[in-house]
Amino acid sequence: MKSAVKAMPVSVSGSVTSERKKTRSENISASVALPKVGLPTAILVVVANMVGSGVFGTTGELADKIPSAFAILACWAAGGLMALCGALAYGELAARLPRSGGEYHFLTQIYSPWAGFISGFVSIVVGFAAPIALNALFFGEYFKQVVPSAPPMLSAAVLVVFLTLVHALKIHYGAGVQNFFTLLKVGLIVLFIVAGLFFAPDSAYTGVSLAPQSSDWSMILSPAFAVALVSVYYGYLGWNASVYMAGEIKNPTRNVPTSLVVGTLVVGALYMLLNYVFVTTVEIGAMSGRVEVGALSANAIFGETGGKIVSLFIGLALVSSAGAMVMLGPRIAESMGEDHAFFRFLARRKGKGGPWTALLTQMFIALLMVFTESPLTILIYMGFTLSLFSMFSVLGVYVLRYRERKNPTSLASGGFKYRTWGYPVTPALFVLLCLWMIANTIFNNPTAALGGLATLMLGAGVYLITAKRR
Repeated sequence: MKSAVKAMPVSVSGSVTSERKKTRSENISASVALPKVGLPTAILVVVANMVGSGVFGTTGELADKIPSAFAILACWAAGGLMALCGALAYGELAARLPRSGGEYHFLTQIYSPWAGFISGFVSIVVGFAAPIALNALFFGEYFKQVVPSAPPMLSAAVLVVFLTLVHALKIHYGAGVQNFFTLLKVGLIVLFIVAGLFFAPDSAYTGVSLAPQSSDWSMILSPAFAVALVSVYYGYLGWNASVYMAGEIKNPTRNVPTSLVVGTLVVGALYMLLNYVFVTTVEIGAMSGRVEVGALSANAIFGETGGKIVSLFIGLALVSSAGAMVMLGPRIAESMGEDHAFFRFLARRKGKGGPWTALLTQMFIALLMVFTESPLTILIYMGFTLSLFSMFSVLGVYVLRYRERKNPTSLASGGFKYRTWGYPVTPALFVLLCLWMIANTIFNNPTAALGGLATLMLGAGVYLITAKRR
């Protein structure tokens, strides 16, 4: 590891020296013996983080932009392929650089501390707190269907506080709660798919044709499809989930890549089947612009009463989605606290629990959004912003391979076995799809692009301030 650290020089003005960072990391590791979780939990974390409000609300938005059953399924398939290509590349990054922190850690080691810092800053504010607030608010809306007197905002706030406390007390408590709600969510989706495919009444089916028409191909190549893919990409966000807690996973060089690929394949298959049920049980015009497509399909399959019951379970499924974000977000803040003295308070742990100061900080940001902001406004540019960091992380596979050829003793060689399947095609496909989405967002939704750039500039400003203090 010594040679690896020496191969990654860091300027004095950019951050603390390599030796100081190494010593600090060793001291933190020595003071806290972190419990480890196994491969099943790592896979479930990926699944839980991916399956959230996106799959139940995005299809209606797609129907508004690309009103074709074939084009809608093609968009979900493209998003799944993109997520899989990203997961394959991230598996190699996690095997080479096995430490919690995700893009923050990758970009710091591959490019520069300032690149990692900005990524971590954006992830803390936008990448995790906003989806936590969104999933919690969706939970509040579904819970209101069962208890009409329950204010959605209050229910959302209670859920955020509950999940934060569970993950702060003990890692295994949080993992147990997470696994339970994740299995419940996957079970609900499987039940929904089986019922829609085999047990729905004949009156539930719309008779829509899934055969491609000539207009479908032009629709797939249109800017509207690229913009729709941004929304679908949000639905697949979480394919990289286990890299954020790589330091707390047993045998991370093997289990993290496996969890990424297996989790992404499982969710991709579930998404395609679930959306097949949506487009065959709800008319395209009826779902256009609607967020409650899951409820519309449930009403068609199970009837009004059954639809309400399924809606309740969808609300409970969102507990898993919010919990996965609560679990992973603080790991980035913790890594930043280990590397930057100004944020040292974020790396504090107590006993065998999670990083409690980072958890509380994230909780307050999420609660602020629940009560004062519209998370939907943030999500307009969230996919744009986060895809930038994912793209540069995947490009890091090429950078590390190049360094490995130039210097076999560099950080790029690190004793690992996993290699990106399909290299160099699969990483390149991910990068090209990211560039396609980013370019179309800039031209078709410049407000979202400006919002993302403003967030990056804010993170850069905070980094410069902390650099001066150092």
